[in-house]
Amino acid sequence: MYSILVWMVGAAGVAAGPGLLTVAEWAAGASLVTVARARFVVAAAMSAMTALLWWAGWAQLGMTPAWLAWCWACALGCSLVLTDVCCRRLPFRLLGALAGGGALVFLCAALIDGVWTQFGFACTAAVAVFALAGLAQISVPGHTGGGDTALYSALALYLGWFGWDGLLRGLLISCGLTGIVALAVAASSKSMNSRFPAGPSLLAGALASILIT
Repeated sequence: MYSILVWMVGAAGVAAGPGLLTVAEWAAGASLVTVARARFVVAAAMSAMTALLWWAGWAQLGMTPAWLAWCWACALGCSLVLTDVCCRRLPFRLLGALAGGGALVFLCAALIDGVWTQFGFACTAAVAVFALAGLAQISVPGHTGGGDTALYSALALYLGWFGWDGLLRGLLISCGLTGIVALAVAASSKSMNSRFPAGPSLLAGALASILIT
């Protein structure tokens, strides 16, 4: 039975790739990959990444509500990475779905298992991080955008489910990885004002931190 479930999870992840590409283009309001061969490669890469992440999350989290939220975050994360890399945008449609889907899964877990304190902390973390990220955006508007602020908040919801340790570790890894990317971009372009898509590094750092929880 276990082996069948493993294959089912992998198959679902593989099948998700083309759909996630379509979702990314819908959210961006534009065709992100126009060449047929390139579309196949991008869809295949998204399929492989989704399947691998779902398997990795299952191995770490087991069949739990946290794993369902993980699968949702990984799937939409792939679409967000694509839109940010191609368009330098993090569409609010995807960010809203990312936060809303996670909140729904955690709410169901609270209703079933009674983990209201855990749910409350996750929601409070999302609101608090949104306020702090919004303040940073207002203070330094040229270095961060509304999409980054909303992404910080959505990720804080997922990280907050694992308590203070999960939240702080996730934010530290995400911000640290983004800082390393920023330094690399500045060094390669020889300009401290170079812009780059921060979404991929923020998502990668948050997901990595959950796997080591």
